Amino acid sequence: MIITAILFLLLTALSGIYMWFQRNHSYWKRKGIPYIKPTPILGNTLAVFQQKRFFGMHISDIYRDPRMENEAVVGIYVFNKPALVIREPELIKSVLIKDFNRFTNRYARCDPHGDVLGSNNLFLVRNPQWKEIRTKLTPVFTSGKLKAMYPLMQEICADLESHLTKHNPGMNVPYISDIKSVCSRFTADSIATIAFGIRADSLQNPDAEFHTQGCKVLKPTLMRSKDFFVVFFLPKLVALLRAKFFTDEYSNFLRKSINHVMAERERSSTIRNDLIDVLVGLRKEAAQDPTKPHLAKNNDFLVAQASVFFTAGFETSSSAMSFGLLELAKQPVLQDRLRQEINEALLKDGGKLTYETINSLEYLTMVVDEILRMYPVLPFLDREYQGIKGQPDLSLEPYYNYKLETGIPVFIPVYGLQRDPKYWPNPDHFDPERFSPENRKSIVAMAYQPFGLGPHNCIGSRIGLLQAKLGLVHFLKNHYVRCCSKTVKDVEFDPNTFVLQLHTGPFLEIIHDGLYDNKAKML
Repeated sequence: MIITAILFLLLTALSGIYMWFQRNHSYWKRKGIPYIKPTPILGNTLAVFQQKRFFGMHISDIYRDPRMENEAVVGIYVFNKPALVIREPELIKSVLIKDFNRFTNRYARCDPHGDVLGSNNLFLVRNPQWKEIRTKLTPVFTSGKLKAMYPLMQEICADLESHLTKHNPGMNVPYISDIKSVCSRFTADSIATIAFGIRADSLQNPDAEFHTQGCKVLKPTLMRSKDFFVVFFLPKLVALLRAKFFTDEYSNFLRKSINHVMAERERSSTIRNDLIDVLVGLRKEAAQDPTKPHLAKNNDFLVAQASVFFTAGFETSSSAMSFGLLELAKQPVLQDRLRQEINEALLKDGGKLTYETINSLEYLTMVVDEILRMYPVLPFLDREYQGIKGQPDLSLEPYYNYKLETGIPVFIPVYGLQRDPKYWPNPDHFDPERFSPENRKSIVAMAYQPFGLGPHNCIGSRIGLLQAKLGLVHFLKNHYVRCCSKTVKDVEFDPNTFVLQLHTGPFLEIIHDGLYDNKAKML
């Protein structure tokens, strides 16, 4: 009798849960919005659970679903939560720019108690703190500050050349290398020196801690996949499921490193015009009036800004470099054209490109822009709609008779947009000519946004671009790359992370031909 009662209660509870999900899963149908039929309980996340795709790429799969090609939006469900994938450029413009005041927050969030660095950094912090932090950090990224950092970046470029020469078995003798490893060591050293004033020596030391920690935080493992999925798509459960954007090991490493550098900077009164100077300034500002609330009174707030700066700068530029070298290896004619432009500029500038020169290299800019079109490191953007008190909710008219409700997540499929044949003919083909001065005029603005658009765009995009350009210049100055037996024929992205990463590599042959050195000797 007791067992029968327990079974009855269990079945009743399960039936209630199932009906609750079914009710939620009818939301878009009731609202008259086109939608992808959800799987019971899981909604539209089955492919992610099966580890066939990570959610960022899954969003682009939904964008490209043939049944939705004429729709402005697509309704989906993250488990039971209704969400929208935005397809129409005008609506994307509304989310990112025109009606930004209704979309100031990402849908993603972290536990402020269990993951302090994750919840307080510029990438994930919520408004109004986001606006305050953005205003405080913006001075680090002016063109004047970039120009001041440029000589420091050139020092790391010299280290990259030394690294390539050290591993070179002889003139015109190829050797196979994991290109991503080389590029990530370069960007780890570059970010460490320009942001923190630290010589990380990743290019010289295989076990350098900055590089090791940078790789670990985004390493595609099952546990990290769980963390990223919960942070981005189940944000209300981050505390319960103990999901963290930054691991404890990475957080402790950054705390130790940044606190040490800040203490040294305060002791010596050295000015480097870098991120640490800004953070030290914020701490002094907070100390001037102990009674006044100030974000910088929390030391982890300062470390949080440094942590996301390092993580983003490390991954974005190294991915752009490695994907770019892979595509150039596949098309030697394009590689030769780029190397010719680089070497002509180097000869003109006496072997070291000025800040003005590298920003004027037309074909290099075209190549980098095309790399970022094909391989946007963050393949999707997420926002959460918030209504404004006293104002009507945002309508999707003239497309649909529907007004957004507070709390609805919206996703913008950056990868899908940048690989859409409607905007990019033959989109899977690497073609820098898309970004020639004459072709640039015809690009649909919302269909190209590797760093996002609007007030919430990537604050460090110019540093990321400059790093990638410098890295390619000094890699290709005296070396070229070509495909080999270990080079991937079909690009497949790892499903266990939230950024665009290959499973391994890419592996390419590196050949030293001394192109610049030989030309310089002839002059």
